[in-house]
Amino acid sequence: MPLPRVSVITPTYNHEKFITDCIESVISQTYRDWEMIIVDDGSKDGTRDIILNYKDPRIILVSQEHRGVDFLGENYNCGFLMARGEFIMVVEGDDFIPPNRLEIQLAKFKDDNVVLSHGKYAYVFDGKTVVYPSPFEMNVLKNRPVGSALKAFLQGFNPIGAQSVMIRKQALQEIGGFTQPRYLPLTDYPTWMKLALKGPFEFIPEVLGYWRRHPLSVTMNLNSQIFEGFLRYCDEFANLFDRELRPLGLEEFIKNRGAIGCLSLSWMNLSNRNWINALRLAQKSWDRHKVLSWPFKMKTIIAIISAYLHVDIPSHLKKSRQMLYTRNIPKVGESDRNP
Repeated sequence: MPLPRVSVITPTYNHEKFITDCIESVISQTYRDWEMIIVDDGSKDGTRDIILNYKDPRIILVSQEHRGVDFLGENYNCGFLMARGEFIMVVEGDDFIPPNRLEIQLAKFKDDNVVLSHGKYAYVFDGKTVVYPSPFEMNVLKNRPVGSALKAFLQGFNPIGAQSVMIRKQALQEIGGFTQPRYLPLTDYPTWMKLALKGPFEFIPEVLGYWRRHPLSVTMNLNSQIFEGFLRYCDEFANLFDRELRPLGLEEFIKNRGAIGCLSLSWMNLSNRNWINALRLAQKSWDRHKVLSWPFKMKTIIAIISAYLHVDIPSHLKKSRQMLYTRNIPKVGESDRNP
């Protein structure tokens, strides 16, 4: 029986500083049956030349005129339509993966019902990595029973790092490929939500991807727009899939949707010293606290206190937490199995 092929889709734009690490991390995989479809969105630097230096026939370059983050979904689907593998994963041009990732992740698809596999991921910046523990229970991370992951998504929070995801191609085809609403500069959140209605997930408690954070990162510059888009898509999803959601027992989460999204926006407003908006959003989150776990309830209380006192307490907590979970960045090709 032939081994399944994995199609790695790599959107890239002006990543000449990082694209070598990205490609080398795929070439270094212990599992060899893969293809890498690189969609270059009109890079103006040396990204394309670096890619062309690779003569591995498994690496396929697609060049196009620059269209920007509003067309991320179309770029992803460009690679998806070309994919010949049974499984799909995305590795952005400025990210990289450990060498055993494909081997570890494919083993989780022995159950034909599993539509998505994911694990931990590390933030990479200034030569260090940070790996935060997940605040969500296993039923959410594994989407068991089917639809359980929506408990987090409907709160306006994505518990699944795109940097760690592998998807069964058939399931992605059934939902129409990657989804990107025009108001949201990313594809992962709405795509995972649709897949949460299709079948169970598998969670692997290992670092499966490294997410590089730098000044040009989309999420470094559009955080507020992203969370506002999260909340808007929660409403859109609840209306669009009302029939599918009814039998899943998620009424409380649908009614109180957006709780964590409001909390995240509140913390962002605190960092900008916008105390009035921070308080409004924190109170809005608290109004929906019935679906919040204790860690998020505590964060909401901290946000309310901070807004009243005009003190950005969350920024100090973030720095302390970052120091606690920071470790040295591994070299490309080295595995990280630390929990």
